[in-house]
Amino acid sequence: MSPTHIPPTQKGNPLSPLSWLKQASFNILCMGLVVGFIHSGIKNLSKGEKVLYYFLALFIWRYLRFCINIIGFWTYKAAPMPKSNANYHPGRDVTVVIPTVDPLGVDFHECLTSCARNGPRKIIIVTAGEDLYEKTLGAVAPVMDEFPLVNFLVTRTEIANKRKQVAHVIRYINTPITVLVDDHVFWNSPDLLKSLLAPFEDNQVGIVGTNKRVRRLEGLSVWRRFWNMLGCLYLDRHNFEIRATNAIDGGVFVVSGRTVGIRTCILEDKQFQAGYLHEMFFFGLLGPLNPDDDNYIARYMVTNGWKLRIQYTKDAEIETTVGVGEPVHTKFLGQCRRWARSTWRSNTSSLFTEGTVWATQPYCVYAVYLTSFTNFALFTDAALVYLFTQSSWYFDAAEPKYALAALLSWIIFTKTIKVFRYFSTYPQDIWLFPAYVLFAYFHSFIKLWALFTFYDHAWSGRNLAALTKGEKKDDGEELSPQSLCDDDEISDLDIGPSESPVLLKPMSPKGSQSATITKA
Repeated sequence: MSPTHIPPTQKGNPLSPLSWLKQASFNILCMGLVVGFIHSGIKNLSKGEKVLYYFLALFIWRYLRFCINIIGFWTYKAAPMPKSNANYHPGRDVTVVIPTVDPLGVDFHECLTSCARNGPRKIIIVTAGEDLYEKTLGAVAPVMDEFPLVNFLVTRTEIANKRKQVAHVIRYINTPITVLVDDHVFWNSPDLLKSLLAPFEDNQVGIVGTNKRVRRLEGLSVWRRFWNMLGCLYLDRHNFEIRATNAIDGGVFVVSGRTVGIRTCILEDKQFQAGYLHEMFFFGLLGPLNPDDDNYIARYMVTNGWKLRIQYTKDAEIETTVGVGEPVHTKFLGQCRRWARSTWRSNTSSLFTEGTVWATQPYCVYAVYLTSFTNFALFTDAALVYLFTQSSWYFDAAEPKYALAALLSWIIFTKTIKVFRYFSTYPQDIWLFPAYVLFAYFHSFIKLWALFTFYDHAWSGRNLAALTKGEKKDDGEELSPQSLCDDDEISDLDIGPSESPVLLKPMSPKGSQSATITKA
């Protein structure tokens, strides 16, 4: 495979203002007709009884998407891997980028090794500050020895900021596909990249997400086991939703940055870089954001006419760690608050600031964005039970207690579907299911608190500022990756030609000695 391979031309297909207006108007009209039809049906069923009308309206609002999502989940089809004449190959067309601030952590070595086992053309590890840079060099060296056919490059920015770390390395990417990977993610299959590349055979696909799992650890105390289970169920629920909605209208609420494939031409676009590095929110008054990077990327794809695809296959399955960091409960709850704030910020941007979804993802407008504003399980479930017990359907039932039991059974049933895979795989955790339901109700308060504190965009769960304490601070004026730092002021691994990664030469900053590590 020639390293000079040029893939087919790719370009997004953004809507013109007139096309957006036509499609959005048509979709809103259709939504209005559906709402009118449902209103007419509810009105006939309730026969003028207001309490019953409100119960049925809330029930349908909450559970119509559940029923449609089940259909979407089972009708979903992953992109097949080409048997021949594929446009993309891992060893020729893929660069893996791993931002890290914990190169000596227990997960980093396994993460790096699993990526290298897939045989990409290049792996770039970008850290922050001189101290972490030196530690990263030491952590990468043994993996490089184990995989001599993979090119490795290590670099760093001056401060720990994932967006700036990613933007900094764009200059070093010379492949059509870039795969961004978190440093605590593990690729289970040596064919993950092959599966991830399959959707890119469609030239309109700009981004591809993966099948995500949280690693369930053995030998934990009951307390830690509970939080680890919550982490597992969190991603299982996400998998269900993104697989379903992506099958229905091509939309998702986010393409997780834990492992995501992106066309490099998109990362190189100056418009993308400007927004990525300086994303503001709340009418441009707050920011710039460091978290929410994967939300920004997904919204950029939608706005600029790129397709989003989820590759939900066994080969494209990744594992990560959630709910095991110390202190386990405060770290996980901090992550939940950050994720909930991201949802409030990103969903309002999709609907009201950018608005492209009204024209391109009509189902997601209802099933993802609008319903997220009312998705407080504790309050909606309580309202359903209260309204039902005040309605004629309850009082006129032959056995009211059985009618109420049927409603409660339905509510519990809907909570099991998204997490069925986990409990069927680990039946020893079924006894913890009631605790999961209680936490799901408690999460309503987390989401409400996140709404009131949406302005807080700290990276909960990790003190990034302390990692580069004492380092030279970034002046905050850089925009493009070319201006983040000059080539002669940064220390990188000179890997030589891509086809012969023989010599590892970490070049020191100005005025210092260079070290050379020769591969055996």
